Amino acid sequence: MKVVVKGNIACPASVVWGRVVAFGGIAQWHPLISRSIQENAPGPGGGVVRSLTTYDGAAIREELTACDPESRRLSYTFLASPFPVAHYCATMEVSETGPTSCQVTWTATFEPSDPADGPRLRDLFADEVFRTGIEALKPAGVRLESSTAP
Repeated sequence: MKVVVKGNIACPASVVWGRVVAFGGIAQWHPLISRSIQENAPGPGGGVVRSLTTYDGAAIREELTACDPESRRLSYTFLASPFPVAHYCATMEVSETGPTSCQVTWTATFEPSDPADGPRLRDLFADEVFRTGIEALKPAGVRLESSTAP
């Protein structure tokens, strides 16, 4: 399954990218994350690992799999999560749309453990995780568009 959420933000791309690229600091801007810690040891793929705790107490570990500051794009995967998915891979990209505006695109692909659960998980990631996170990057001036694909 694939999830894509886009948000237009009235804020320079460099400012928004600075928040996104601070991989271990997601709790500073994402309202669903109460705690985030960047681990000292690299993950299985050699990337930076962050340990997250959500406000409802769920634990998530994610590994940074790619980071391209020039294109303002990073990708990460789940090492552990409460979500019943496999092969989860997400990408965040910040594109300049003007000197004081940008667009954030947050995309994920995954396989639900139970195919019947796919639509619920797709909507959960799109609405509760990605859309909420993009809105929190700059609360004022956000217009969101989303699309989903099987």
